[in-house]
Amino acid sequence: MGLFNRTKEEPEATLPVNDAERWIAGTYAIWSEYCGGSYKYLGGYEKTKSNAKMISRVLRGDWMVKDHDSGVEMIEYLLKNAGSKDGAEDTSVDTTAFDYACACNMCGRMFISGYFTREESIRYATEAARKIQLKYRSWEEYFKSYIIGAAGGSNIKEIAPFETAYKQFRENPDSPLHLAWDTRL
Repeated sequence: MGLFNRTKEEPEATLPVNDAERWIAGTYAIWSEYCGGSYKYLGGYEKTKSNAKMISRVLRGDWMVKDHDSGVEMIEYLLKNAGSKDGAEDTSVDTTAFDYACACNMCGRMFISGYFTREESIRYATEAARKIQLKYRSWEEYFKSYIIGAAGGSNIKEIAPFETAYKQFRENPDSPLHLAWDTRL
């Protein structure tokens, strides 16, 4: 029996407990909102059995992640190869910001699905988030790159939905984008 089968209802377990965790959730906030989740949760969703089941299907179908080990491999791949042009359809699109955000997001989703402990999820997500802080100088610069990378690195291929989501997210008074860019992670 895999870890997934032991997932239990812990809806509040994915609520960030400090500014560093809110900052991490902010890196993929517009993707969470775009996919029907919420920027308020690590991984974009509450940790419930139904969300764990749905997220496990997405991890398997979109990322070939079926358990702890394949999840670690994928996150390490994203951390090492963010922005890599290998296999990219459009080599003119820099997907670095999007790739790091995917790593952060996947860490939360790995926790929701039961493949990671919360501590492991935060540890890997913090590693990706620090890379984001080092590469970009502000939320604005990061999301400008993220939006282009998300459209070019996902199956969406359009910038408008991400630009709209970013604008709405930026104007929300509860948004993690109001945290300092250099928040200690």
